[in-house]
Amino acid sequence: MSSIPSSAMPHAKAHHDEPAKTAPKAGAKAAAGDWIDTATDAAKSGFATATEAVKEHPKTALAVGAAVIAGIAAAVAGPALLAKEPEPAKKPAPKKSAKK
Repeated sequence: MSSIPSSAMPHAKAHHDEPAKTAPKAGAKAAAGDWIDTATDAAKSGFATATEAVKEHPKTALAVGAAVIAGIAAAVAGPALLAKEPEPAKKPAPKKSAKK
């Protein structure tokens, strides 16, 4: 076990240290709706952050976009190049008769 005191790492709490969070008792649909709202808010926040980053650094965003497109092209074209059509089977050369 680690000998680092918990005061040095306040972010490292055990799960039993925090009070248990209870789900709303309105039903499963309410819990699902909360989850969807949380995911939507997180997506909006991430999109806003990305939009601001693009506005602040347009050349970097262009380079990242080009790298993503190149990666997608490589992922699509790579297997296509490796899946060449097999060459037709060569006919065996006729055997020469032995001269006596």
